[in-house]
Amino acid sequence: MPAQVPPEAQSIGRARGRLSASSLTTFQRCEKQWFLNYRIGLRGPLSPHQVMGIEVEESFCSILMKRAPVVNSIEELRSWTDSLVSEHAQQALENGRAIFEDAMWSKGDFDEFFNLDYVSQMLRNGISLQLEEVEACFEAGGGVYNFEIPAPCWDSPPHFTQPEKANSMINWKDEPHEFSDEITWQDAWEIARPWVKDPRNPEPQRMYHPDKWAAGECDLVLRWDGNTRIVDIKMGDGTGKFASSLSGQLNFYAWLWNETHDSKCDGLEGWYLTNGLRKIIEVSPLSTDGYREIYEGMKTWDTDNKFPLESPCDGEAGGCHWCSISELEYTAPDINMPCESLSAIPSRVNVKGRLQGAWGPLPNHYGEPVLGAMIKAGEKMVTLEESQPNAYPGMHDSPQDDVVITGALPGVWRGQPRLYLDDFSSIEISSDLELTRMGMLRTKANVQGIVLSCSKRDGKRTDGRPWSMLSFHLWDGERVAEVVAFGSAINGTLLSIKPGDEAKVISAELGWREGLVQLRIDSRTTRIEIKSKA
Repeated sequence: MPAQVPPEAQSIGRARGRLSASSLTTFQRCEKQWFLNYRIGLRGPLSPHQVMGIEVEESFCSILMKRAPVVNSIEELRSWTDSLVSEHAQQALENGRAIFEDAMWSKGDFDEFFNLDYVSQMLRNGISLQLEEVEACFEAGGGVYNFEIPAPCWDSPPHFTQPEKANSMINWKDEPHEFSDEITWQDAWEIARPWVKDPRNPEPQRMYHPDKWAAGECDLVLRWDGNTRIVDIKMGDGTGKFASSLSGQLNFYAWLWNETHDSKCDGLEGWYLTNGLRKIIEVSPLSTDGYREIYEGMKTWDTDNKFPLESPCDGEAGGCHWCSISELEYTAPDINMPCESLSAIPSRVNVKGRLQGAWGPLPNHYGEPVLGAMIKAGEKMVTLEESQPNAYPGMHDSPQDDVVITGALPGVWRGQPRLYLDDFSSIEISSDLELTRMGMLRTKANVQGIVLSCSKRDGKRTDGRPWSMLSFHLWDGERVAEVVAFGSAINGTLLSIKPGDEAKVISAELGWREGLVQLRIDSRTTRIEIKSKA
């Protein structure tokens, strides 16, 4: 099965704490880059290549999801695929340009890098690699095609891991391919078509480790010859700073496939669309213990949001933007009342009360399933919640009695105070640590700083409902924190934010992500003031 049921089916937040191929290879290239990108969440400006990497891949996969007409040779099959290229290339170009121009923060001249001829040639190169599979299938007299999860096809309904949550109002086309007694080129195309991410399916189409600490999403999975080959699509030519990461990325997928399937991964390939290169990668993944050790190393990183880094790297690693920065081009703001520095926001508190009530997992504000409970002191009752899935799995193992909760992260959700628990929290019978009265829990903050980065994401949940999330990072001269807004809280002021602007955020709600403060905008109570860089 190429994809499993997502552990957070409705999630809109990045699971920064879960091991992925991108976080793994970034960590292996530069641990400081990983910390800033995946723990703090800093990103650089959107580039034309980032946009078109996605759009070209989707166009290529869209062609692979088509059924071939009746043809009599590989040349006729190639002629048919060539006839599809121009339309798909044009659509990819238009989509990419629109996304790039609509981005909150972008850098580069889109038309300088991409035009119709270039995109068309990349699609032809990718199709040529797939036609090599088709020709091999034809010469072999066919292959395996009857899978529990078939290769997605425009003429067949999509496969949902959670069909009960899919939009039942859509009627999907269902016209199965009729195979001939003797293999035809049409049959060979159908048999050799790989599994790809189905654009009709809003679910995350990933593999999830049974213990939920690792996940990965394959581009293509070839299965027609009885072997499982995982293919990653690259827009480049096999050179450059990121080329060395291909082996680590694909072997992570191979390990994850072996952990989540009855079959084993037999082959790994990188398909480079710029020059049509097929790069064969040796299947040699780390052991589960090896990947787990890397994951634990990530978890134990100090959650310190000081910025810039005291000992930055040299900036030579691929994808480096922030980790090489030792001095910013911005002047630190003068923080005035009622604002305070980010370092003044309390990160951990200890409280005493009676633990009672337990539920979950239930969705948090990101839609992720987390455990919850209540703690009561006098007449004051506060909700306990995992800071993210599996952050404190032993919550319900604690006695329903008088306890001391240590190292909790104070915050608020829908106007009610909340304590978030993670790996650094504990529930004890007693403690000598200094306690905070629950009526005095900090739930909001007033902050001021320079905007370092900003982005906006949109999508659809599994049930088809739309979601949107805007985030930007504030730097107060010493530390950096993420500010987020969801759905209706995203207004014109937020959409106008650009890096270099000075922002005041008054009455932001306290939240936490990966042990770091995350300030959340409430449309009713949060006030934002922007002083443009210009």
